[in-house]
Amino acid sequence: MLTFLHQLPFKKALAWVTIALVSACVTPYEADFKQQPENVVVQGFVSNQPGPYTIQLVRPANYSFAGYSIGIQGAKVYITDDTGGREDLVETSAGGQYKTQKLQGVVGRTYQLHFEVDGKNYESRPELLRDAGTIERIYHEPFQSINPITQERQLGGWHVYIDTQDPAERGNYYRWNSVRYKKLVGCGSAKDRYGNPIYFLFCCSDCWDIERCLGPDCINVANDALNNGQKIARQEVATVPVECRDQYYLEVEQQALSRDAYLYWKTIKQLLQNTGGVFDVAPSAVPSNLICISNPQEQVLGFFSAVGITRVGHVVDRRDAERASCPAGLPYPPTGGIPPPCTPCEESLYRTGQKPRFWDF
Repeated sequence: MLTFLHQLPFKKALAWVTIALVSACVTPYEADFKQQPENVVVQGFVSNQPGPYTIQLVRPANYSFAGYSIGIQGAKVYITDDTGGREDLVETSAGGQYKTQKLQGVVGRTYQLHFEVDGKNYESRPELLRDAGTIERIYHEPFQSINPITQERQLGGWHVYIDTQDPAERGNYYRWNSVRYKKLVGCGSAKDRYGNPIYFLFCCSDCWDIERCLGPDCINVANDALNNGQKIARQEVATVPVECRDQYYLEVEQQALSRDAYLYWKTIKQLLQNTGGVFDVAPSAVPSNLICISNPQEQVLGFFSAVGITRVGHVVDRRDAERASCPAGLPYPPTGGIPPPCTPCEESLYRTGQKPRFWDF
């Protein structure tokens, strides 16, 4: 990944750093470097969904670095609202991550991020937390693709759509994303003396893998400039691939953004989609709502958002699909004798022991 980033123009590399930050993938950095980069990159949000919320502060790696990004430690971080409320965030063991403890975002309130790094004070512009409305309907439809070998049409997967209603007032901005939860049988593996896995080890308790949509195709934003007050129908929010014949569970979020946040994500997507061709849109500065109070000339990168979220669950039943492409897994543990130990379900960004909200099968 690092080599790939070093071959990109700075703004596009920054866009990929942003995607990584949103997914909380900040690689711990301990390395030899020639010069500490000056820019601070901020990513985080408050929403109407239960916390805790995470704010990430990093410095992006540059050409003289052998790492991906550097988490900023020892910062003083707090969030205020328009009622005079304040919450100080707690630094976590993951470098550059700061979490809330009690804060719960409320629709209609305005939130502002403040932090101090190396004796300099920074803050965001206030962000209003907007109502995300409701997802009236979620559904899926199969689509066809061309077999690259036989050139025949075949099942290519399923598109997932939602219908929602745009409010009567103008100036609504949306983002949609999806997360898949897959229940696991095995949470680990037994290995031979060379370190090669030979069979899986059962989970000690219920456990789900979490698959998050990443990359430019997953930045799905829109505004109501052309359909204000109208129904938003057949808005595609996810694509389900042809894999195993099973039930594919996902959760879809509809987010209400500010205009500034919408422009931020739109620009990030544009930068990531540029291929360097003559017809590409010229690179533009990635908008930010953060400033350094101590030095207004300093460029601060990233964005702090107040995001209204509504979430629904959906299942695509693939058990009777006309074709499957199920990856081979490890065999079951051997029977007889002393059973091998189970593996705990370790909570992380990509695994959880908490039953998904809409899981009912």
